[in-house]
Amino acid sequence: MNTNTTEALTNQAPGNPFAVQAPAGGGALAAMTSNAAVTSVLASIWIAKQFPRDLAEVTARMNQACSRLTLAQSATYAFPRGGTTVEGPSIRLAEALIGAWGNAEAGWKELGRHWDPKGADGNGCMVSECVAFCFDKETNVRREISFTVNHTRDKNEYEGGKKVMKRVALDSERDVYELCANMASRRIRACILQVLPGWLTEEALATTKKALENGDSRPLADIIRSLEAKFREYGVSRAQLEANLGHKLEETTKPEVVKLGKVYNSIADGMVRVKDVFPDDDQPAKEPSLPKTPTPTPAPKAAPKTTQAPPPVTAPALEDGIPGLDVPEDVPSFGTFEH
Repeated sequence: MNTNTTEALTNQAPGNPFAVQAPAGGGALAAMTSNAAVTSVLASIWIAKQFPRDLAEVTARMNQACSRLTLAQSATYAFPRGGTTVEGPSIRLAEALIGAWGNAEAGWKELGRHWDPKGADGNGCMVSECVAFCFDKETNVRREISFTVNHTRDKNEYEGGKKVMKRVALDSERDVYELCANMASRRIRACILQVLPGWLTEEALATTKKALENGDSRPLADIIRSLEAKFREYGVSRAQLEANLGHKLEETTKPEVVKLGKVYNSIADGMVRVKDVFPDDDQPAKEPSLPKTPTPTPAPKAAPKTTQAPPPVTAPALEDGIPGLDVPEDVPSFGTFEH
């Protein structure tokens, strides 16, 4: 029975991330490659055992890294979901923590590819099978998450004068690599946070919060302008920022700057889309008009009995068959919104 499993890991490119390597055809070459990989892992575990981590040094490295303003500004993310705010440590903070922890490794690999005939809106596309992982070599604790990535991208096209969103297949290895790396970043963060102890993450968040409160000595106006420029790179206008804040951008306070910074990190890390946080300002939302209270019409006096036909009585204007209705039925109701 053939026990070689290397042939299943086709199309790997460990040397060049933008190239595709042909599958190993011979059993001897596959066995040598497998043995070399196992030997490398065992050697790294042996070295980790010989030089165990010192928790005091780990804490010192964490405090040194998290006290830097550049890391503190990108350490957390936040975005609205279902009426609440989802918040947590970002991939940038997770990478800094795994470096301070030591004797550990985190990353992602592309294991193979297959053809999906239903991808790219039925035109077919390649699909990458990937895995994100974090491995503590000293404690032999490993967490990994498998995922697939369709080699497609969204593209706006016009059909019959209407803009239609379509998914088209990618034809560049560089685009494929960047797409897979972007999809892997959130899984790597999850794996790292599962391996690291909770106290280290909590202390890191407290350190970054303190750095944000006291670290930036620039005038608040300069910080606001810098943040506005960062959002502009993702197509967020000043009007959208002010609509999110509920006031002029110049009136932004320091806590609101911190909040917007977390939202920016969420967009930059691909955890949320711009339109999910900042609705399109090309067509500003209209305030629903309140229905007017119809003025009660006094009851007509009883007409005296006569053989002649009574004069015509002018009735209230009818709209959609409902007397006194002044507001069209398509006015949006309060509290209605699209997810």
